[in-house]
Amino acid sequence: MRYSIMLLVTAIFVLFIIASVALYSIDFAREYYSTGSNSNFFFKYIVYISLSMILALLIIFFLPERFIEDKKYVWFFYIIVLAMLVLPLYGPFSSYKNGARRWIEVSGNTFQPSELAKIFVIYFIAHYIKDNKEKLSSFWDGLIKPLLLISPILLLIFVEPDLSTTFIIFLTAVVMLYFGGTRFSHVLFLFVLIGLLFIFGIQLGLIRSYQIGRIKNYVSNEIPWQLEKAYEAIGNGGIIGSGPALGKYYIHVPQAESDFILATIGESFGYLGIIIVILSYLAIVTSLIKISDEIDNEFIRYFIWGFSTLMMLHVVVNTGVVSGLFPITGIPLPFVSYGGSSILSFSIGFGIIFSEIFIERGR
Repeated sequence: MRYSIMLLVTAIFVLFIIASVALYSIDFAREYYSTGSNSNFFFKYIVYISLSMILALLIIFFLPERFIEDKKYVWFFYIIVLAMLVLPLYGPFSSYKNGARRWIEVSGNTFQPSELAKIFVIYFIAHYIKDNKEKLSSFWDGLIKPLLLISPILLLIFVEPDLSTTFIIFLTAVVMLYFGGTRFSHVLFLFVLIGLLFIFGIQLGLIRSYQIGRIKNYVSNEIPWQLEKAYEAIGNGGIIGSGPALGKYYIHVPQAESDFILATIGESFGYLGIIIVILSYLAIVTSLIKISDEIDNEFIRYFIWGFSTLMMLHVVVNTGVVSGLFPITGIPLPFVSYGGSSILSFSIGFGIIFSEIFIERGR
């Protein structure tokens, strides 16, 4: 387990370093080319990482033993998450940006509750699997009931609207249930049903026009302008990149600091840099799976499965969007994309995992 932990921590720090250089490059380029944008992404990213690491350390060393495993707190956290998801939709803290209400804003600082909801759903489903292990082969107890239990969370995120995050959380929950014992035939039937409901949703106008437009562009093989700019940046980087802060194309890529940060990495570090990022994520997930195999605690094993699934879904979707395999959508790269909410939430997940690991090793 010691080797897996060392590999895990090393891979995370590699991501920190690459992301820091990429974000600094964006700040430098915007100032150099006088775009009029004072983003300061690098400094804010360092602040986010520092605060998140402090929070993770507090969870690891000061969280009461077995607190996370105690199921009497599950519904307490459930209500808190629901309340946080309602705040962006209604009330004085609601923040409206780009046609969506996904953020809580206080004194100019924003937080996206759906990022925290991802970790909570993993926590919730891990408890559900542990308590209902013998019933998961049933279609009702193994799939429908747990999905209905988290449906209020999914619905609130869907109406923000945030279809991609809703899908990521839903798919993470389904994969966890499948690993826990849900039958594949039940999962397959569910996805066929969802496909039909999605078609009806388009017909009834429940899916937003811009979401439909992205799907139409994807099906028609039209390359969105965002993707064209990303291709230019990555192409200019070549194999080894143009060097940190020396790129000139990523400055024109929309969301180059978050959703399309791979374009910045590609121009700065080349295809080699992108490969290192992907290998780092593979190292993280592989280490987590190996750690879960060596832990006797059922709850944390299920939690690790869900957390690993969530991380890989983020990586697959983000890289798939940048490579043109998937329609344009806003899914960040964990610990690499700029954004305090995502960094904080994934840090909480790692804090929970390491807290339980140290408890197990201390036995």
